[in-house]
Amino acid sequence: MLGVLLFHLWPHRLTGGYVGVDVFFVVSGYLITDHLLREYRTHGRISLPAFWARRARRLLPASLLVLAVTAAAVYLWVPLTRWSQFGWEIVASAFYVQNWAMAAQSVDYMAMSNAASPVQHFWTLGVEEQFYVVWPVLLVCGAALAMRLRRGGLQGMTSAIVVVTVASFAYSVLFTAASPDVAYYSTFTRAWEFGAGALLALGLRRRPVWFRPRTAAAVSWLGFAAIGATMMLFDASTPFPSSTAALPVLATALVIAAGTPSAVGAPTRLLALRPVQFVGDISYGVYLWHWPLIVLLPYLTGHRISVPEAIAILCASLLLGWASKRFVEDPVRSLPWLARGAPRRSLLSTLAAMGAVTAASLPLALSTVPPPPTPPAQPVACWGAEAMADTEGCGPADEVAMAAPVVSFAADLPTEEVRACEITVEVTSYRRCDLVAAEGTTRLALVGDSHATRWVEAFERAARSEGWGLTTYLVSGCPLVSAAPIGGAWGFDPVGGQLCPQPTAAVVAELLADPTITDVVFTNRTRLYISEDPADHPLSAATVEETIRALQQAGKNVVVLADPPEVRGVPELGAPGAIDCLASPGARDCDLPREAAGFADPMRAAADLAGAPVVDLTDMFCTDERCLWRIGGLVVYTDDNHLTRSFAASLARPLTERLIGSGVGDG
Repeated sequence: MLGVLLFHLWPHRLTGGYVGVDVFFVVSGYLITDHLLREYRTHGRISLPAFWARRARRLLPASLLVLAVTAAAVYLWVPLTRWSQFGWEIVASAFYVQNWAMAAQSVDYMAMSNAASPVQHFWTLGVEEQFYVVWPVLLVCGAALAMRLRRGGLQGMTSAIVVVTVASFAYSVLFTAASPDVAYYSTFTRAWEFGAGALLALGLRRRPVWFRPRTAAAVSWLGFAAIGATMMLFDASTPFPSSTAALPVLATALVIAAGTPSAVGAPTRLLALRPVQFVGDISYGVYLWHWPLIVLLPYLTGHRISVPEAIAILCASLLLGWASKRFVEDPVRSLPWLARGAPRRSLLSTLAAMGAVTAASLPLALSTVPPPPTPPAQPVACWGAEAMADTEGCGPADEVAMAAPVVSFAADLPTEEVRACEITVEVTSYRRCDLVAAEGTTRLALVGDSHATRWVEAFERAARSEGWGLTTYLVSGCPLVSAAPIGGAWGFDPVGGQLCPQPTAAVVAELLADPTITDVVFTNRTRLYISEDPADHPLSAATVEETIRALQQAGKNVVVLADPPEVRGVPELGAPGAIDCLASPGARDCDLPREAAGFADPMRAAADLAGAPVVDLTDMFCTDERCLWRIGGLVVYTDDNHLTRSFAASLARPLTERLIGSGVGDG
């Protein structure tokens, strides 16, 4: 628990602290299996309702209290734009399926802009509770099958545990390589860690003492050292939970197998110290409370957690963990009405409490934001980007009165017609949309990912004003500009990176073959497809240049529209989006230093190599010093990188002028 806590507070210091979760899974598998085996040997059977009732009384009162308090804190302190996401995650956590909710979000491109929720850590409790539900059933079934085959029940349990553990480990290795984000949260990739603890419980029941005292002391220290080493050496780049998880799992098994050796120098005396025992006693409550504090505090302060605040959270977590143990966990667990009653009393009470938390959270989950403003048909003075073009008449662009409540811009999305033109990269295809009919010979093709989708409003207005035709090719999560596979450095989805060349090749082939398309504009969220090292960009300037030159040779005028600045990467901000900052109670300066907006852009580099024009509207987003998130009474982004429809519409006039300047319409 301390490893996880320190990792969450100082992730760059203890980069592998997350393996504390795996240590816990092994310990849990050991303890629960040992308990079930003892019950089976004593009574000749395992009472599933009684087991589940005991687990519910032990774990759910504190966890449901944390969820209820967190829901109340979200109502009070979190902007309306995050209510729905947080509310549904609280509901998922109340029913212990948060790990599957996190797995679904990890492969949803549009969920990339979701904020870290205050109940995100409940994914581990979801895995744990699912283990508690399934594991005793597995043992009962294994024993029953063995007895039908005239073998011992314990032999059947052992066989079931071995089969599940081996199968889960193999699946973990293979699935982590194929889909690491989903694998991280999957119950099936974690089951072998519980199984390792279970196998140890079986082994220790047959042979309670494996080591002599001095050897046990050395083994115990070796296990602790290995756990500490993984916490310090592992990081976000470590494939997990693949075979790499075997190190902390085996290290934990060594510590358990060594027991509490009495030899001089053994860690037994250290573990027996009252402070250590105290922290261990309250660790469950500390784990429950620490993450909501970490997530919610920046919404109040408007900045990332400072070192003094991190220390305060550490102390507050310990205090709340103690209070939870003292006033909630122990009293409810020993309440005679529940502890001495039939198991169904505890289980029905648990369901009622889960229902109450769900009922309290549903208003959050079902919340909606007010409607956003309707973009005017023609440019209006001081509206959106027009305020950047006329600072003398409008004053500072970020001080123009808001056209609508800040939170309403979370719903300021492209029209349904435009959104229907965008498909996801996993489909490995594309959709052509002819949105504006040409009045002359110019037909413009807008090509790119979801960032291109957010520009469509401005392009439609430009096309109608100039009599151009407009066709779109939009695939979310794919730049559609390089037919070469995008390497593993692609931050969103390595699988999508391998699929992207298929729709890209098809789109480029259609562009080359269609003589009615005279101009092609590429724009995308380039930052998503590059690494920190410009020399190692998976989306390289050379491959983009090949595509541009091929289109140029076919007689097309190719233009690169530079991607606008993004919100993320601001060290002063705790909340991740423009609306989060602007709507948070503790909001400070919601902007980005101009010098922080630039990056090594392979799209620009490719355009320079191929002699293609670049349209750059950064001056419509940034002053000489700052890039703004609120301009001309409009919020610029719906999240941390996607343009609002209103602001995109306000860019139509400068976009039209610069497209004409880049040769569009000359054709």
